[in-house]
Amino acid sequence: MVGNGFTAQTAPQIWARRAARAIVPAAILLFCGWVLSQKLSVELLLSLPERLGDIAPWQWLCAAVLTTLSLYSVGRYDVLAHRFLRTGLPERNARWTGSIAIAVGQALGFGLFTGALARWRMMPALGPVKAFRLSVFVSISFIIAWVVVTSVVSLVLPAPTWAKWVAALGCACAYIGMIALFFCPELRIRSLRLRLPGWRLSGGILFWAFVDTLAAAGALYVMLPAGTVGFATFYPVFLIAMGAALLSNTPGGLGPFEVIMLSILPGVGIDVALTAILGYRIVYYAIPAGLAALALIRPFHDARPRRPFLRSSIATAPRSEVGVVRQNGGALHDFGNTSLALWPTGQTMTLVADPLSGKVEHGLGMLMERARDTAAIPMVYKGGARLAATARRAGWSVLHIADDAIVPLDRFDVNTPERRTLRRKLRAADRVGVELCVDQPLPHKDLAYIDAHWQDQHGRARGGSMGRYCPNYMVDQWVAVARINTRCVAFVTAHMARDEWCLDLMRHTDDAPDGTMHALVHAAIEAAQAQGAKRFCLAATPACPDPGSAFWRWAMMQFVQVAGGVGLRQFKSNFGPVWRPRYAASTTPYGLFIGLADILRTIQFPGPVTTATTNAAHDLDENYEVASHRAA
Repeated sequence: MVGNGFTAQTAPQIWARRAARAIVPAAILLFCGWVLSQKLSVELLLSLPERLGDIAPWQWLCAAVLTTLSLYSVGRYDVLAHRFLRTGLPERNARWTGSIAIAVGQALGFGLFTGALARWRMMPALGPVKAFRLSVFVSISFIIAWVVVTSVVSLVLPAPTWAKWVAALGCACAYIGMIALFFCPELRIRSLRLRLPGWRLSGGILFWAFVDTLAAAGALYVMLPAGTVGFATFYPVFLIAMGAALLSNTPGGLGPFEVIMLSILPGVGIDVALTAILGYRIVYYAIPAGLAALALIRPFHDARPRRPFLRSSIATAPRSEVGVVRQNGGALHDFGNTSLALWPTGQTMTLVADPLSGKVEHGLGMLMERARDTAAIPMVYKGGARLAATARRAGWSVLHIADDAIVPLDRFDVNTPERRTLRRKLRAADRVGVELCVDQPLPHKDLAYIDAHWQDQHGRARGGSMGRYCPNYMVDQWVAVARINTRCVAFVTAHMARDEWCLDLMRHTDDAPDGTMHALVHAAIEAAQAQGAKRFCLAATPACPDPGSAFWRWAMMQFVQVAGGVGLRQFKSNFGPVWRPRYAASTTPYGLFIGLADILRTIQFPGPVTTATTNAAHDLDENYEVASHRAA
């Protein structure tokens, strides 16, 4: 056994696998040749060159045009694969490379390897490993797309009876797979983490698979004499034959394709069908393979990955809460004069809060470009009023989702009427001897215990746009710990920027005295004042998008009850904040709905903490977990 848990293979086993890869396609080819020999006569085979002359020039031309459309579509597969793998390479080069690789692979067979070699040859910047990964992704995704397209087409159009039962199963599996992609955007097998395509990327793959197969079927269909068979009957049979060809791994699917077409295509004579297939193979396989071989002579040498520059600090960010992206896979990206805190979720590329710098209009444009480059839905989460207005003017769908509690530090004074409850809580904490400490190093053993105890009482900590306890994550945060008789009973953390601090984690044990959490937050506010910050953000509480709508009032009340928003708003109101609206936005209503659902899923069911360096911004969330029941 090797160290990663997989069994090491001996040399004979490796050679046996390689021999099987070569022998199985050859055996399939021989078997199909034997089956065809029972249907075809020598005279028919010898007459095929002459029969090709019966195909009219317009048929050849139409087949050539449809072949071009099909190859363009398969080139788009590679564009989507590059977006999924985030290579940063030019789309034009990716599209041409994909078309060339498919033309070579479908003619030679063993498309996984021949396609990878062609991609590496055309785009040396990929390297052999990434070229192979692209080839694997394109191959697997196309087979899955073929299953879905064939299943839907076989149910809608006339198809063999047996195929309809299989198609129904395929559609059911596709539906289950779609749900699984949403709720499980990443597979985790031990230490291996495998990201799966989102809905937008999957939809693109399905669309281009449909266009590709429709054009390929049309290229063969126009080779048949007019009126031979209806296209509605022909298309499902073609898809079934294509699937047999794909699974056989023979060069160009030779053998299985012909057997299926000649066996189940109704109302077409063998001589007519075989002549059309031969013409189709010339136009769809031979000519593109020859042109692709010529193209391989001169690869794209100007293809270089383009990466946005990653910032390393939120010190100058106008809203410090973006620091949460340090633990959810997000990062601070610089696009020239515009900086964005971007958080990729399973379905979206989400801009957290407003742009860190630059114009709002340019920030939305960069968000759309980055979302397109990663085949994700562009999403804004907790943007400010100016960003929301700009997005509305650009035709985006915008929704008021939360209100931030902002404490202006230039006029913060605990001795004001609206903060009478806060004063009472502070006196209560002082009477029982609550001691607040900000000394380093932090007592992480005690903090971990408090966090675990808090989760036992309140449920698993939310993630995504909410911070979770992690020593590496807290390195750049302000942290205060509350002690009673030297025993740690609570702590809070805050993100720090030049002009604003933002409350992040609040954790406590059940026996923390009344007023402890108020005292810790008050200490954070005073520390921000001492550092010259202008604002202290107590994070957000849920807001009703449309108070005039009975449905929205009911829906938000349910959400507030689950999130603890009533007590949270009451807790924050003790500090006399100013409430600022925060918005979610996407380019379409569909994108907004899916994006919010995906963000909610990520918050409720977060993946592992991915804290790396300070360059990951903090994906602000509505920190509903901030207020405990006792504090509220």
